[in-house]
Amino acid sequence: MELFTGIDTVFYQVCSMDRAVEFYRDVLGLPLLRREGNDWAEFQIGDSVLAVSGELAMRPLAGGAKVLMRTEDIHEVERHLGEHGVRRGRVEDLGGARSLDFYDPDGNELLAIQPS
Repeated sequence: MELFTGIDTVFYQVCSMDRAVEFYRDVLGLPLLRREGNDWAEFQIGDSVLAVSGELAMRPLAGGAKVLMRTEDIHEVERHLGEHGVRRGRVEDLGGARSLDFYDPDGNELLAIQPS
């Protein structure tokens, strides 16, 4: 089962390209489309691409874009992230959807969302 089914195009800056690729490919299970050294990597998510850019000397700035990843089973996502020690919140009922916020190794916030 795919954990996520779609995304709008977004990219994050990261401090360690190796660590970012490991997280997005190996933990989240997103196929790596291409990698250009420590400058750029792209991952397939549904019909869209999520990219990470350049290595930074320091932590990325707080805030910025949020990636909303559609899922068909929010509780499976929560379980899977927990197995990998990913920092995350709790599943929230939004009325028309359920959501779960979680963070990549650089502290970038992502959001899993399951429409009702």
